[in-house]
Amino acid sequence: MLCGCEELSGGRSSQYQRQQYDAARVQTDQLSATVVNLQNTNGEIIRVVNDLNQKIAALEQKNANLEKNIAVLQQQIANESKERQITINKMIEQISKEVSRASAASASSSGGPVGAGEFLVHKVESGHTLGAIAKAYNVSVQDIMTANRMKDTNLRVGQTLYIPKKK
Repeated sequence: MLCGCEELSGGRSSQYQRQQYDAARVQTDQLSATVVNLQNTNGEIIRVVNDLNQKIAALEQKNANLEKNIAVLQQQIANESKERQITINKMIEQISKEVSRASAASASSSGGPVGAGEFLVHKVESGHTLGAIAKAYNVSVQDIMTANRMKDTNLRVGQTLYIPKKK
């Protein structure tokens, strides 16, 4: 009968081992499912990272192209600015010549002072005003304007004025 007792206690041990095996099998299946899920998640993360890397590379290329375009535009603006300045300088030079010709024509057409009597000649310098000139020669502004056929009190540097002498 010893054999039977051994079988009885061996049956309990076998049942316990079976439970342990089943529990280990469940855990293994759960771990296996977790590993599969992690592999799927990892694969998805890798796909997302690869997509992001491609997008970053495309954006870097666009950025490089934009930087080149900006450099080209800046150069164009600089060139146009230089051309504009050259044009402005030419216009200023042309206008200056025309004003000089007009001034010379105006001075030569006046031909001298209006009226009889003696006159002093005064060449206008920077900062001179008609009032200051009149005061310096002790004559009225109106006398100077009349003698020089002036319509207003504006003076130009280099302009020749005839100042009536006081008697």
